Amino acid sequence: MSLCRVDGVYQAGESLTVHWRISRVPIDQLQGLELSVLWHTEGKGDEDLHVHHFHRLDEDQLRQTGIADSQSISCKLPCTPLSYHGHLVRICWCIRLRLFLEGGREIVSEHPLHLVSSRQVAQMQSDDIDNAKLASVTSEYNKSKSLGMKPRRLAVRAGLAHRTRMIRRASFKNSKSNPSSG
Repeated sequence: MSLCRVDGVYQAGESLTVHWRISRVPIDQLQGLELSVLWHTEGKGDEDLHVHHFHRLDEDQLRQTGIADSQSISCKLPCTPLSYHGHLVRICWCIRLRLFLEGGREIVSEHPLHLVSSRQVAQMQSDDIDNAKLASVTSEYNKSKSLGMKPRRLAVRAGLAHRTRMIRRASFKNSKSNPSSG
């Protein structure tokens, strides 16, 4: 299975396309296939599961479509619930492919995805910019250090890199009171 977006991050209301193919199971052993877009909870309390989109192919349909060739399904994602990864509860979205084989055996494969609001996407893009700034400042710090210069101290606050100068009042007072040190 593969998603239409490499990062697996989708905005609420956006379209999702999943490409799939079966390559290691002979078609004569397959009795059916189910492909679902769903979310489930993990953590404290009862675990919930909700199927948003469901697609089933029986044995005859599998033989007609051919499983070795790439197939795809599409659906529009809902506005809620958004993916959430808290300390007590997690809401996880995924694509689940279930193969039904002869003898009642099943093979299940899941591929995670993240459903986010447009505000979260903007925040993630902002975080990428902040990480680029941090990498730039860190590079500057390492460069000045390798040249033997006294680099400015770096402080990271709320994900942003800030350059700060440390003023050591004790050493400043000592240099004023003792003019020969300096």
